[in-house]
Amino acid sequence: MKKFLLGLVGVLALAAAGVAAWYWGYLPKQQPPQEWVVEATPELIERGRYLTINVLQCVDCHSERDWTLYGGPPVEPIGAGRACFDRNSPPQGVNVGESAFPGVMCIRNITQDPETGIGDWTNGEIVRAVREGVDRDGNGLFPIMPYFIYRHLADDDMRAVLAYLRSMPVVESVRPRKQIDFPMSSLVQLWPEPVTQEIVAPDPSDTVAYGEYLSRVARCEFCHTPRNPRSFDYDPARHMAGGMPFFLHGRTLWAMNLTPHETGLGSWTKEMFLARFKLHGTPTPVAPEANTLMNWNAFAGMTDEDVLALWDYFQSVPPVPYRREPI
Repeated sequence: MKKFLLGLVGVLALAAAGVAAWYWGYLPKQQPPQEWVVEATPELIERGRYLTINVLQCVDCHSERDWTLYGGPPVEPIGAGRACFDRNSPPQGVNVGESAFPGVMCIRNITQDPETGIGDWTNGEIVRAVREGVDRDGNGLFPIMPYFIYRHLADDDMRAVLAYLRSMPVVESVRPRKQIDFPMSSLVQLWPEPVTQEIVAPDPSDTVAYGEYLSRVARCEFCHTPRNPRSFDYDPARHMAGGMPFFLHGRTLWAMNLTPHETGLGSWTKEMFLARFKLHGTPTPVAPEANTLMNWNAFAGMTDEDVLALWDYFQSVPPVPYRREPI
């Protein structure tokens, strides 16, 4: 029996060593930063500005936001980072109910400052972080950075974003290093996946397919499709049906149903949908209890063609009744 127990301990020790070697040696899954050559023409920079501000809304996370205005538009200096999430308060806009953040997370400066921003990052290192969730040191990013969404961003659009990021004014803004608590600190290494093929956006003339592309990279699916708050798994039977909880200033907000069901967009017209997007082009003062996470000021800057492509796509999905998901 003693020999058996010693043998069992040995086997378990070898297994533990193997798991440790796999974890530390192979995770996160990654590839070396690729070479991305970008010819920063005025047209490409403008396309990148449009994507970064009005569609992907990168600066919503990487800037402070003015919650005295409807939709909380970002404030200057744009892209210089924002206040930290910590263990004593839930992050605004994350579907974790009122749970505290598992550690300390300070959203980094994405301007071109070489010391405190991304000025000395290569294009490939930026792309790997944005689309694959791996930082320049080879570590997995906390998935508040929605790399699992941006991995679907087309290569041409990624080049435009790079061109715009490189054109942003330099801001010196020190962000403390993150401190993620165990076991989340280990779990974040499991999720990154390399993007190994070219990503091409659908032809905008196919408005349903292009609207689906926009709805994904603009995070419509992320907010409006119920999913497990502890994973990235969407409920395919509830696609775009809303009801996910999000936290903002002590309140729980619930995402709207975007399917053509009567509890969603069923009674809307195309004109009403477009008008809703354009309604808050100029931010208006609002009480905190009446605010929203949707940065309508940014979405108001989307082109009519892109907004109507979203409409065509939402009208194509199966109608599903709305219901609130548990927190």
